[in-house]
Amino acid sequence: MGQPTSPEVQIEYVHHRRRRWQVAGAVLAFAVMLGVLAIFGVAYAQQANRVDELEAQNESILGDHHAIGEAFAKQSKRFEAESKELEAAIRSSYGQGFAAGQEAARLPRELRSLARYAAAGVLVPRRIPRPVGSRARVDRDLASYSVRWRTLALFASRTEPLSDWTRQALGGVRRQQVGRYRVQRMTGPTGVIYAWRSNGATYAVIVLPAYESAARSLIASMR
Repeated sequence: MGQPTSPEVQIEYVHHRRRRWQVAGAVLAFAVMLGVLAIFGVAYAQQANRVDELEAQNESILGDHHAIGEAFAKQSKRFEAESKELEAAIRSSYGQGFAAGQEAARLPRELRSLARYAAAGVLVPRRIPRPVGSRARVDRDLASYSVRWRTLALFASRTEPLSDWTRQALGGVRRQQVGRYRVQRMTGPTGVIYAWRSNGATYAVIVLPAYESAARSLIASMR
């Protein structure tokens, strides 16, 4: 169909085309606006998700830092406590070693290996009576020691009860004072036994009857 030739018809046709272009332009602008809004919506959603992820990461990092801080504080306190314990142990060990050195200088030469017992408060003879002799066999462990001469034997223990000795009595048990110690004297299967408790330890001397005087002298010298 050709274009209308009448002026009125021609004007109406132009107006009709213009309205169609206007409608098409409006539809196109609306479509463009919807596309832009859709792009903005997607970008906003992506950005919101990124913000959420960053916030979650920050919370996790802060939580880790808090946990690390607490662990570090606990570790520091434990290290400080262990350092104090170690320092105290070193001081104690040094003190005991120094005291043992001092005690060794006061002991008879044959008994200087018992210096650490003397430093810990266990009684040790400070003088060996002449009849006992100079040759001695010394045995030691963590909580006890023993010294054996030809004529008598001395035992000291922080773990043995006094009853370990008194039950060996073949007859009666007699209490008597020997030096500063209240001892129990009895006759046992291998000789005369002197037994007593002092400073949280049990002591016993086994001696042949002929050397009881030397045994009492040995006991009296113990410090």
